[in-house]
Amino acid sequence: MAAGEFTATTVRRVFFDRDGAACFLCRRGLRFEDRGIGWSMHHRKPRGRGGVKGRGQEEFASAANALTLCGSGTTGCHGWAEDERDEALERGVLISRLGRGSEFDPTRVRVQRNDGTWWLLTESGRAIEVESKSWA
Repeated sequence: MAAGEFTATTVRRVFFDRDGAACFLCRRGLRFEDRGIGWSMHHRKPRGRGGVKGRGQEEFASAANALTLCGSGTTGCHGWAEDERDEALERGVLISRLGRGSEFDPTRVRVQRNDGTWWLLTESGRAIEVESKSWA
């Protein structure tokens, strides 16, 4: 497995336990066997082409850096995250790979679901709701 790739344990923990076999953003139900076409794991803080090497690579493969998204990277919510990078950054779906400091740590950058709720993701594979949708 290349540096920065999600381990099978991380994928299963995030996919089944945290995200409940659903897209993190739109909550569409997903089947594990459809991985790669129907859904994929998304790095919030991108690895960059060719993966990452050396110190700090653990953060790229952490549960806090992983989102289960419907689509393949060109379709569904994963396609949206790749195409609409500015909005994805605003919503915490993406985190600048070039950013340094604790404010760019995936455990400290909250992420917004399509329903308007905000969540923090933990290294242990939990999602904690930190702000409910406002009905202003």
